[in-house]
Amino acid sequence: MKIAAKSLLVVAITALVAGCQTTNSIPYKASTANVISIQQSLQASGKKVSLNSVGLAPGVEESPLCRLAGPVVVSPGRSLSTYIKDAFQEELFMAQVYQPNSANIIDGRLEALSFSSVSPAAWNIAMSVRSTTGAGYAVSVTFPFGTSWDASSACKNVADAFGPAVQELLKQVVTHPQFGALAK
Repeated sequence: MKIAAKSLLVVAITALVAGCQTTNSIPYKASTANVISIQQSLQASGKKVSLNSVGLAPGVEESPLCRLAGPVVVSPGRSLSTYIKDAFQEELFMAQVYQPNSANIIDGRLEALSFSSVSPAAWNIAMSVRSTTGAGYAVSVTFPFGTSWDASSACKNVADAFGPAVQELLKQVVTHPQFGALAK
């Protein structure tokens, strides 16, 4: 009887320690500064764009693990690349330059996507953009954030910092000198 109880206790503790934890970030909110930059580049000239896709370069991890506590899920049901595409589309829409059937089609590709949850904690994201006009360029951002000693808090910080990191990435995209050249 005592052996069975001890065995059950060991199994319960092992399951508790080995269990995964999924960490979700907060929803994306368009950056006012990014929207204004887009308007200054495209809206005054009447240019409209659409967004085709944001894909992944070979070797870029779609579901990175955080301290073996489980994957960082940035939005339930959406991948990292979909999250970034939706964020970019939201900013284009808010700037009133998004037109689904525009001949100016922008594609993005995540060239690098990683994070560190230990000090110095940061998201590292690199993305290339190109359009049907033949224009294209690459940007990258290192977005620092606070961390924590325990895995649960540190991984929550990773997820919470993803939205602001994407805002900073998109800022690099829309303030790039060649952004206006993405549209005819």
